[in-house]
Amino acid sequence: MSVNLNAFQPVGANGVFAVIKSLKTLSQGKVWLLMAVLLAGLRPSFCAAEVVAVSNQLAVISISARGTNLVLSASVPAGMEEVAVQTRPTFDVPWEETGRWSVPTNGGEMCFVFPQSADVARFFRLRAKPILQTAPPVSAELEFVATASLSTRLSNGMALFHFKGAVDGSDKILISHQGALWDHVNWDWPPEAVAINDTRWNPAEKNYLSTVGPEKFLPETFSLDAVELEVIEGRDVVALERTKQGLMVYLDDTPAGPGEYEFTIKFHPAGPRLAGARPSSAAHLKVAAQVDGSECIKITAREALLEHKTFALPLNLSVNGIPWDATQESVLRNEGASRFLPDGVDFSTARIVSRKGRDLATAWGEKDALWVRFADNPNGSDSYEIEIAFGPE
Repeated sequence: MSVNLNAFQPVGANGVFAVIKSLKTLSQGKVWLLMAVLLAGLRPSFCAAEVVAVSNQLAVISISARGTNLVLSASVPAGMEEVAVQTRPTFDVPWEETGRWSVPTNGGEMCFVFPQSADVARFFRLRAKPILQTAPPVSAELEFVATASLSTRLSNGMALFHFKGAVDGSDKILISHQGALWDHVNWDWPPEAVAINDTRWNPAEKNYLSTVGPEKFLPETFSLDAVELEVIEGRDVVALERTKQGLMVYLDDTPAGPGEYEFTIKFHPAGPRLAGARPSSAAHLKVAAQVDGSECIKITAREALLEHKTFALPLNLSVNGIPWDATQESVLRNEGASRFLPDGVDFSTARIVSRKGRDLATAWGEKDALWVRFADNPNGSDSYEIEIAFGPE
């Protein structure tokens, strides 16, 4: 889950929150969300924000530092009557309520803004009261680990995100200018803390990594689109994807047991996007397969090349409806009866239109090549599809 907080604005002089998009109904009892953060001053204001993922639970979407403030964004399910903010300085004192607000029937997103201080610790939680009174579930917790800005570690003018640790299953890390949010998908969490630059991070305990203070995790002077990935160690998938919310990092370790991974992402300085010598041809690409393990397909103007990674070869593989027997050929030529793309495609214009599959289906494009990756971590196999568009939107 993530939220775009790039252009939030306070809504109203009376501290009323804005509901942007509705969420699924949760007709449960009182819902609790507990968090520990560093802050000073506990009169929240509210802001408008774009909801980019929905939830049927009361959940925190992100925590970030914005100037001298700490910004907490939480989703509120439909069917809630009101939500309250409660705080306390330590675990051994009673909770104190600092505010209570009505919630529209369709629910939505609440964004709290607190003045922050690095030397004052305070715990707080959100309590939502549903319209229908039933047994109270407990929401997932979200806590953050403080770290230095990525701009403190530079290489040739590029900010560095260096990862080292074990992966056992499927995980996603969404990197934004505000922080890094870990989302665990399949099998086990990392067996021990991973290292991000000089910071130890145990995402099973605290799944958000951010800075404390005015400097952003990744300052706006660095691009989330122009990046370089260097995989130093890893027996399976390390993949990147450009999203509207930030840079998504996919870690898929399909073999049994945990595997060691080490990689570096280099963020180039932000700058104007230069137009190519000629615009890209408009085109669509649909890749489908039955996947049991992990696969990488590199697509160029000349051909599609299959790099099989783990477990069984893909079955029912096709590229734009053209059958491809991977048990016989690892290359599908883009010519004659097997032509799957027109001339003049700029692969850096790739955007994912749709995808299907229970685990990983993603793509990364540069000007002269596109990499499509599938990974299926659960037992057995599953049907996967990804559709990609090129050229002007």
